[in-house]
Amino acid sequence: MEKRDILIVVAGVAIVIAMAFFVKPAMTGKDPDLSIPFFEPEPVATPAALPPALPSKTPLPTTIPAPSPVPSWSGQSKDLGFVAPPVTSSSPTVTPTHNVPPEVTPEQNVMVTYATIEGRSGGITETLRMPFPYWELQYTVSPWEDRYVGSTSSKAAGVAESFGAEVFPSFSIDVVNADNPSEIIRTIEPRGGLNPELWDKGKEYDPRPWTEKFYEGSTVRNYYFVVKTHMIQSYHIEIKVPERYLGKY
Repeated sequence: MEKRDILIVVAGVAIVIAMAFFVKPAMTGKDPDLSIPFFEPEPVATPAALPPALPSKTPLPTTIPAPSPVPSWSGQSKDLGFVAPPVTSSSPTVTPTHNVPPEVTPEQNVMVTYATIEGRSGGITETLRMPFPYWELQYTVSPWEDRYVGSTSSKAAGVAESFGAEVFPSFSIDVVNADNPSEIIRTIEPRGGLNPELWDKGKEYDPRPWTEKFYEGSTVRNYYFVVKTHMIQSYHIEIKVPERYLGKY
């Protein structure tokens, strides 16, 4: 490139600079723009506002809630119905009870009725929850009034013949562990048998009601009762617990 060409290029650049620094600001009234357009930085995008935070989920419990307690007995007795006729176990297991009875005064041992069973024929009762450390089973039985059943043949053929048989009523209660039906806790039968002729002689000869006592300690048990009858007019069974247990179990 010749010297004259170089001078022309330099003069052109000088004119452009003069226009940018002096002529254009004078015409527009603005300060000269000193930035270099070839290296102008790109604008930085302002981040958009974040959406509001969603509500957090309910935190998981750190402890397992305890099961709802069984309400204590209010003192209202219940009638225990039958769910099936009696059955005979082929090889029942009888578990004797040897718990030591609690020491209580007569004033503390007032009994109230927890459940009732009554009828004239036998059967298997509903399951009864027994949360009490001590309870009693009291029962009364009324056998058939007729102690002798007989018949007489017709006299048309001559001398009439008589046929008869003596009646032997019986009654029993099996107290069964409902959680293990093969386990019979106790078999209850009237002490002295069923002898209404003896009972009719006076109140002192009548042992009814009979009472069976059970000492459970601190164990909560479930029972059902198998009632067996033979020639029984009626019976009445009451499950009784001390009155001092009200509101505690």
